[in-house]
Amino acid sequence: MGANPAVIVIFEIIMNVAILLVFFRFLMQLAAVSPYNPVVLSTNKATRIVDMFGRILPTLAKGRFNLAALILLLVLCLLKKFGMMHLNGIPPTSAVFLLLSTFIESMQALISILKLLIFASIILSWVVVFTQSRSPYIEVVQELAEPLLAPFRRILPNMGMIDLSPIVAFFALFLAERIMNEVALTLLSGL
Repeated sequence: MGANPAVIVIFEIIMNVAILLVFFRFLMQLAAVSPYNPVVLSTNKATRIVDMFGRILPTLAKGRFNLAALILLLVLCLLKKFGMMHLNGIPPTSAVFLLLSTFIESMQALISILKLLIFASIILSWVVVFTQSRSPYIEVVQELAEPLLAPFRRILPNMGMIDLSPIVAFFALFLAERIMNEVALTLLSGL
């Protein structure tokens, strides 16, 4: 028998907020967003636990790839999956199934967040053009989206003011999502 629905919702919200904070900390460091941006400073403050793990686990790629944040992110996703199964009264399955399903769900969530990030950067670029103002939030979103869009900008021909890289990046993420869903169905049905 499952737990109280309110407890399940509260647990899910708390875990999602923690996962998003650690994920954005990982992405901000990976994208080399300015560490003096107020959004980055507050995210770093909210995720000080990553610094504790950072004493044990190194950062790679000249300090841009935070291994501690990535491992903490996977641990949080695993705890969320296990906690949700426990709260819903679903008996624990094999450890391999739990790990594999957590990894697949994490990758699917990553792809969804990256698609939203690209969409947000498109909308915010219009906001900047029309209002001629930039906030720290807009800068962070655009700096986070830039590593996703830059490879496609190098491939696509220069069309002046028209930038097709978000469309191609979105399409690439859509394909990756479809492939991930097929892999997930194949792997999880085999367990």
